[in-house]
Amino acid sequence: MKYLILFVLSLPIGLLAQSKEYAITRAENSPVTDGKIEDREWSKYDIGGDFISYYPISGAKMPTGFRTEWKATYDNQAVYIAVSMYDPRPDSIMSQLCKRDRIEGSNNDNILIRINPYGDGQTDFGFRLSPLGVQEDIKFTTNNEDSNWDMVWKSATHIDDKGWYAEFEIPYSALRFPKSEVQDWSVNIIRHIRRYRANYAWDPIDITNENISSQAGTIKGFKNIKPPLRLSFLPYVSSYVTNYDGETEFSFNGGMDIKYGINESFTLDMTLIPDFGQVGFDNQVLNLSPFEIQYDEKRPFFTEGTELFDKGYLFYSRRISDNLLNATKVTGRNKNNLAVGVLNAVTDETDNDPLSNYNILVLDQSLSNNSYLTLTNTNVQRKGGDLANVTGLLSVLRNKKNTYQFFGNYRFSHVKGLGDTEQGFASYMNISKVAGKFQFGLSNNIESDTYNPNDMGFLYNNNEFNISADVNYRITESTQNLVDFKCSAFLSYEQLYKPRLFSELSYEARQVSTFKNFLTWGVSSSGDLTEGNDYFESRSGIDDVFKRSANYKGRMFFSSDYRKKLALDVSFGGGQAPLYDEYTLFYRISPRIRFSEKLFAYYILSTSMTENETGFIAKDNNDNSIFSTRKKQFFTNVLQAQYVLNTKMSFDFKFRHHWEQVKNYSFHTLDGEGYLQASDYEGLEDVNFNAWNIDLNFNYWFAPASEISLVWKNAILSSGERLESYYSDNLEALLNNPNENSLSLRVRYFLDYQYLKKK
Repeated sequence: MKYLILFVLSLPIGLLAQSKEYAITRAENSPVTDGKIEDREWSKYDIGGDFISYYPISGAKMPTGFRTEWKATYDNQAVYIAVSMYDPRPDSIMSQLCKRDRIEGSNNDNILIRINPYGDGQTDFGFRLSPLGVQEDIKFTTNNEDSNWDMVWKSATHIDDKGWYAEFEIPYSALRFPKSEVQDWSVNIIRHIRRYRANYAWDPIDITNENISSQAGTIKGFKNIKPPLRLSFLPYVSSYVTNYDGETEFSFNGGMDIKYGINESFTLDMTLIPDFGQVGFDNQVLNLSPFEIQYDEKRPFFTEGTELFDKGYLFYSRRISDNLLNATKVTGRNKNNLAVGVLNAVTDETDNDPLSNYNILVLDQSLSNNSYLTLTNTNVQRKGGDLANVTGLLSVLRNKKNTYQFFGNYRFSHVKGLGDTEQGFASYMNISKVAGKFQFGLSNNIESDTYNPNDMGFLYNNNEFNISADVNYRITESTQNLVDFKCSAFLSYEQLYKPRLFSELSYEARQVSTFKNFLTWGVSSSGDLTEGNDYFESRSGIDDVFKRSANYKGRMFFSSDYRKKLALDVSFGGGQAPLYDEYTLFYRISPRIRFSEKLFAYYILSTSMTENETGFIAKDNNDNSIFSTRKKQFFTNVLQAQYVLNTKMSFDFKFRHHWEQVKNYSFHTLDGEGYLQASDYEGLEDVNFNAWNIDLNFNYWFAPASEISLVWKNAILSSGERLESYYSDNLEALLNNPNENSLSLRVRYFLDYQYLKKK
């Protein structure tokens, strides 16, 4: 308790205007990476210290008992960083075994190194360690954290009666840097003390400024770095046994990933005959809207190192089918701070899709004040002559203090199909204050009625003109009861781009508070302030508008302290749309249990019920849009568990069952003003939808970046007309459906040229 008081009462010193500096010297003898920092080699180098708090207290000095010191050196192969983290109660250091790349969010103390050799405030390479030696590598960009980015690096940790220690050996193959005789790198080191939920940084961080990458110190004096050739191979073999409805199939696959360092700045990644058979299931739901559902990308080649391609908001990798023949990426940044990204993918012909070639080119120029310009072009060519081309220009301009920002995104599409060509444009502009307790922004979004990026990107709908404003307020200084308080409000006016017809006037407000016991509580409200016009729901164009009710929805939620063995997340709320007597009730409850330092599990029960929902359901014989008034409800159960034997072996289990029902009460057509009128339509039945998935994975990292994975998958997807009244009856009926069982074994082995050369 007394140390918590020290945290709270530490005197604020304010954020420093001048970044810190550390003078690095070349190692005479490279340190041994063993987690023990008392060796003679480390005693030769200067100490970096004076860590400053940025959460939950902003600008406070680190208490003396938790002193943190670090040292750094380098040679021709790697950068070496050693961190000593003292603790007056070493028996209270929180340590839990977890999978690689899963330290963030676990109950672990940890130390994070953020390195940016270009010092442009755009991209940081992150290397994190837990006290038990679990590794996590992350690529940080201005608005994204990519934990799918994986590199091979060495580390070691050690715990004694004074605290814990970490050593990082980061090879140049894991970094990108300019070609220069003398180099200065932006670096920050962040320590997280889990039992106090406290974060401390070597160079002070203002968390009200969203660009954390721009808040870093400098390691000065890298000289004559001569990195080795970066060339690695990742071959794989896999085998599958799949059983569906009594029929069993066997398959055997093989392929390879190749990574080649073209120079110290640019890297080529290539996948030959990729295998995505072990990728997890999508969280499928019943879609009654006129727009498609966007699913997360889970395929490794398209999740690793794609932050540059995602920057222009024109790349939705799920457009590239699993029937991939090969794919290639070239990425890097030159000494003039120009980043270049090229991606090419070729998919084979199927019954539904022709042979297709996907290309994306990105040019990203860093400017002063952490500003940048990004040019993106996507191109899709299909056998038969179909062509889709989209070009976008993204501009982010910030003032010298990085407190104000202009964001502009301009896009043009050109789609050529069978005998016709369509061109369109879109633009998004935002002016905002992005730092400080009080922040605000004003935005305008325009999408023409012919803009279409969806051959390689994702857009729910075009033909939109939108003006919006938002305000945000956050208190980061600790008060008597609170450690964090934030509230926000958002207002949006929307109409069609062509013709200029009113669509909706919507709002959203939110407040979140975190208390001293780290209980988080919040409320939110959203809805439409007036009746609106929906020009898409009818599936008949703008001449057949559907009148939406003014509506509101309220939600309350709380989350208990994740440091405890048992924690609980709860949210509940409801909403109303008076025009059609529609109302909604929903809740979500999710307990999480840490049984031991090796076993962790959580459960989610989520349900929603809407009475008198109205929406499109079919077309009649005269091509009239038929709407229904209906009851819609869903139940979702998710159980996920993780058992980690050690830093190399783990089991993962995930079960999900989503049950959704739609019961139609009455059918309607639309009158001339968009309101519902009775219809004698009788052609459509109710819907009973089930999605059942089980994933069980065993992973063994038998060597750096080398893995054996054994995966069992079970899936049932059914949609019928018979409605079940009880969950047990529905479950029994579901399990009588044919299910797909798949058992797969996959072996990947990492081969590094430098290692093979030594052999």
